[in-house]
Amino acid sequence: MERKVLLVCCAVGLLGLLSAATGFGAEGTRIKGSQVQFVSAAQCEYPRSPALGLGVTAAMALMLAQIILNVFSGCICCKRSPQPYNSNWTVALFCFVLSCFLLFLLLLLFTFVIAFLLLLTGAALNDRHGVESMYFGNYYCYVVKPGVFAGGAVLSIASVALGIVYYVTLNSAKNSDPSWAGSTPNQGAIAMGQPQMPQQSTTTQEPDQWVLHPTLSRSLGALFKNSFFSEGILGKTFIPNRSAMDFDFANMMLTEGRKGKENPAASSPSREAYRKQLAEAMNMNRTRILAFKNKPPAPVEMFPREFSSLQQDKPAKPRRHIPQTSEKTLDAPDLVDDYYLNLLDWGSCNVLAIALANTVYLWDATNGSTSELVTFEDEVGSVTSVSWAPDGRHIAIGLDNSEVQLWDSTANKQLRTLRGCHRSRVGSLAWNNHILTTGGMDGCIVNNDVRIRSHIVETYRGHEQEVCGLKWSASGQQLASGGNDNLLHIWDRSVASSNSPTQWLHRLEDHTAAVKALAWCPFQGNLLASGGGGGDRCIKFWNTHTGACLNSVDTGSQVCSLLWNKNERELLSSHGFTQNQLTLWKYPSMAKIAELTGHTSRVLYMAQSPDGCTVASAAGDETLRFWNVFGVPEVAKPAPKANPEPFAHLNRIR
Repeated sequence: MERKVLLVCCAVGLLGLLSAATGFGAEGTRIKGSQVQFVSAAQCEYPRSPALGLGVTAAMALMLAQIILNVFSGCICCKRSPQPYNSNWTVALFCFVLSCFLLFLLLLLFTFVIAFLLLLTGAALNDRHGVESMYFGNYYCYVVKPGVFAGGAVLSIASVALGIVYYVTLNSAKNSDPSWAGSTPNQGAIAMGQPQMPQQSTTTQEPDQWVLHPTLSRSLGALFKNSFFSEGILGKTFIPNRSAMDFDFANMMLTEGRKGKENPAASSPSREAYRKQLAEAMNMNRTRILAFKNKPPAPVEMFPREFSSLQQDKPAKPRRHIPQTSEKTLDAPDLVDDYYLNLLDWGSCNVLAIALANTVYLWDATNGSTSELVTFEDEVGSVTSVSWAPDGRHIAIGLDNSEVQLWDSTANKQLRTLRGCHRSRVGSLAWNNHILTTGGMDGCIVNNDVRIRSHIVETYRGHEQEVCGLKWSASGQQLASGGNDNLLHIWDRSVASSNSPTQWLHRLEDHTAAVKALAWCPFQGNLLASGGGGGDRCIKFWNTHTGACLNSVDTGSQVCSLLWNKNERELLSSHGFTQNQLTLWKYPSMAKIAELTGHTSRVLYMAQSPDGCTVASAAGDETLRFWNVFGVPEVAKPAPKANPEPFAHLNRIR
């Protein structure tokens, strides 16, 4: 930036700041209505105030700043040029540019005039004394309203800022184009090998014509280069690009038509048809002669065609249809409506176990048959939890009297009873190979080795209230436990000890209600999903290696159970009031895929079939429903038979 421009901007800026400062000072020291005293019925007495001097100073500083800008700026829109422009484009474009800059100048003038008048008016009103006006026999005294001086100060800053931008823009335009200093005759030289325009004679020029300045023409051309405006239209002519033109083809196109007109007898329909086919074959059926830009380069093939043809795109997977109604519905009378129990489980042998009051029933999904496994006496109490062993044959049953019984479902007989684990009911069970983990209302978690007589091998103590959720990870190294104390614990099997209560790996306190719903992700071993009760209503995702909460989704209702889809990245949740629905989520976006309704009470329990496609849900409405929510299992394709090696049946000699 030149020194003169810098000095002018500094001077104008200082004057603008002075005007704004004195304007705000006048606003702060103006005479208020409460300070005016009535000496008589027709006489007002005003206290002394510096607002008059400050307001006048602000107005004069603003006026001086505008005078400096007008002296050093000059005119931006036009200059005298001896070259005539008679084109309608020039007139229209001149009017367009002139209207734009007139709008800018009007804005600048408007802010200056309003600021100047506000400052002077405020100063004048602040110094008025005596009787000012009379309405209906009452006398009133003038005082300046709040905001007059402040408004003038703000507008003065805006006026000076616009003026500085106007001056700097104009000065940069002058420096970038030497033709601002005076008109120079056209030299007729155009760079880059473009066709040269002949130099116009200066004897026939009409003097004193106003024309659009070339700098403005180039600026608007760059602004509208993608529309019908361009540098060529705004200038004298639109010059073709020689490098993009085929002069041999242009010469042929220009002379071919002349030959046809001179010798019409030489042309015939067959000759014309042959000429068209030849033009298409030689890519000569073009109609343009002039070219204004080069053709884009041909795309470069990253891979040869013979290799790319081998890579066939995989067909798009069709969208899975999710039925909105249950596939089958069974009655479940006397199903206990208790959020903290776990009364439903589906074994690996495709047999579903459900506890109804004091009885455990088995439903074989293969043939649809139902059988009764066991009914307990009233002194033993009701069944509080059921869980199939990994073999799908043995089942563990937790009871209200703190005992756990192991049964053989095929032989329909009891194998053993585990006592001494808890002091009250056992509401949650989880298997890890031969280890049966039990959680009770006393807050204790016990690992039981069912192969030995002294079955208690580890004890976990961390919950203060009932343990209502237990799940082992697929690796069998980590155990997740949720309780009625709103806590979620992660336990590590490798650091478990039989001598003392094992310390947890992570203690997670983010939930604000009981944590019952737990589900380990089948495709990411350290990902755990947990659901909170009615006071929490959230599904949270955890990195069990670090204990970090990866995401939390508010479902709007109590989360009773969670199941992962074994074939897709999806999560199914069951809920309570108000809709009592099953919701299918897309992971990790957690977008709702489907909502399955049909239960009229909270859906407390869910179990997944061995193939991972069908889900059974049991609710407080005493119904058991089956949903084909995870789709039909994919049939594994048989492995292709390898070609037998010739003479494979013969012994080889080494």
